[in-house]
Amino acid sequence: MKVDEKDEDESVKHAELLALPPHGSEIYVGGIPSDASEEDLKNFCKSVGEVVEVRLIKDKGSSENKGYAFVTYLTKELAEKATEDLNNTEFKGKKIKCSTAQKKHRLFIGNVPKNWTEKDMKTTVSNVGPGVTAVQLMKDPQNSSCNRGFAFIEYYNGACAEYSRKKMSSSDFKLDDRTPTVSWADPRSGNSASSFQVKSVYVKHLPKNVTQDQLRRLFEHHGRITKVVLPPAKAGQENRIGFVHFEERSSVMKALKNTERYEIDGQVLDCSLAKPPASERQSANTGSNALKGPLLPNYPLGYGLIGGTYSTLPAAYRQPMVYGNPGVAMVPMILPDGRLGYVMQQPRPSDHRSVSRRGSSNGGRQNNDGSRGRRYQPY
Repeated sequence: MKVDEKDEDESVKHAELLALPPHGSEIYVGGIPSDASEEDLKNFCKSVGEVVEVRLIKDKGSSENKGYAFVTYLTKELAEKATEDLNNTEFKGKKIKCSTAQKKHRLFIGNVPKNWTEKDMKTTVSNVGPGVTAVQLMKDPQNSSCNRGFAFIEYYNGACAEYSRKKMSSSDFKLDDRTPTVSWADPRSGNSASSFQVKSVYVKHLPKNVTQDQLRRLFEHHGRITKVVLPPAKAGQENRIGFVHFEERSSVMKALKNTERYEIDGQVLDCSLAKPPASERQSANTGSNALKGPLLPNYPLGYGLIGGTYSTLPAAYRQPMVYGNPGVAMVPMILPDGRLGYVMQQPRPSDHRSVSRRGSSNGGRQNNDGSRGRRYQPY
């Protein structure tokens, strides 16, 4: 095949993917009767508007439907209307549940060259596949000229994202001389790098009398489970939450794939990626909770104050003195974490009355410099 013919085929494929409904056009329908067919469900759902596709999930062994399906409408607006109009209505004598489907349309790309810009990233991924709507290259908070080595790419719909994911997962695809890691960005995991290390599923809406064995049996076909945690139900609440911990990260992603829905005693469960521990989030997002603006160097506590050496503080970091109570100067000080703070200036030893008066508040103890009076206190 000639190069121009190959490019033409790619263009046709791109056009086909972009012609599919946008992200947000698919809904989840649960509580479907076992004797219902895809045609039955399509006829029921098209009362809201044009239905593009119906996927009734069936058991591989018996070919019977598993009680839930995914319905794709022509537009996002029709899908939103369907979740409102059809939820809790009767279908073939059984009340159904409708909600927005958590279909994946975002990719995570790791091992990105640190000197790449958002423009570099967007140009590269746009050449791979169609429908790129947003590129988020995570910046290094300590060095604005570098990135943190990973990015999130958002696409027009899941089909565009899947097409690009397969292309970028090829061993031939490189970012400069680097082979990137490409995976789905879980829609409910947030942008934290530590989220990609989580090996637990968070389960909501569990029946009050659920057992660990029930929860284990529900998920064990995805991979080896290391433990199941069921915190006690809160007072006054009928539903419980739980955590299913897997040995492998890949098992978690299988458990959360779009075609999986879980029920216990007829109750539909809500499953998502568990949040990483606070310590891991802090480690993975170093600098994300720091003060806004550039950090200052880590000068020793009280730098520039003791011995009247404030003038030795680099000019770029000097700040004017401010005054609180009459005659009490508030002197700028660089804290160990780089923040700027103020402390009360120690009274002059020559001010005998001031020293004596303040000395009585601490029992007349001497300070480290031999004088009596108030020590430096952060403001």
